[in-house]
Amino acid sequence: MVTRTMPPADDRQPPTTPAPAARRADALARKLAALPEPAMREAVLTEALAGGAPDDLVPLLDEVVARGRAGGPPFDLALLALGGVLATPDALTYERRAALYAAARDGGRYDLADLFLSAGVGPEPAPSAPLNVAGRTLTLGERKSLARGGRREMLDRLMRDPAAPVIRILLGNPRLTERDVVAIAARRPQLPEIQHEIARARRWISRYSVKLALVLNPYTPTDIAVRLIGLLQGPELRQVASEGALCEIVRAAARRRLASE
Repeated sequence: MVTRTMPPADDRQPPTTPAPAARRADALARKLAALPEPAMREAVLTEALAGGAPDDLVPLLDEVVARGRAGGPPFDLALLALGGVLATPDALTYERRAALYAAARDGGRYDLADLFLSAGVGPEPAPSAPLNVAGRTLTLGERKSLARGGRREMLDRLMRDPAAPVIRILLGNPRLTERDVVAIAARRPQLPEIQHEIARARRWISRYSVKLALVLNPYTPTDIAVRLIGLLQGPELRQVASEGALCEIVRAAARRRLASE
């Protein structure tokens, strides 16, 4: 009779298998949702994305994106946090973004790969002149001060300012309306730095009309447009897919989203 000698109990190790992507994604989404501030969620997610093997992270992120697009907590907050991280240029190094992009592409997860596209810009916009009052061009500091004010006529003029710091302050002005932000996002030509400011403004990027205005503007950097496509609905996706003024990368991303619905 053949007998087997069992190793001592202390030496026996349970088999280690990676948790399924769905389980890991659920744990990550719940961890992020428990944090009270968007900036805290983005900081935790940035740390998670900066470490670990891309091939291990990609299935988890794909699950977060898919369930976040379907709506509902806690994945809606996780998807917003991911969008915030990717909208911050220095949150992840170029090499890290490239590695995650390559892992997603190699795994056939093309919607996820689109989110890691490097920024591409649309047509080169004509230079825009700063605000001029009584024949004098105002300094950057003067325009930033006015952007905090409440004069409607001045706010309307500052909406066309070419300086991203001015627009950043303006977007935080409580007197600015959703209609104003849509007008800034839809303006053609528009500077890519301005579109980045809108995409990073948490107060406004949650508004559907603002997302759509950014996507439909050919002057919006492609990485922003492609990320936001994942949050659009069928009728608007069809509009984007058929919009000839947009670059092929953006239209192709919309077609892929339509095909996956």
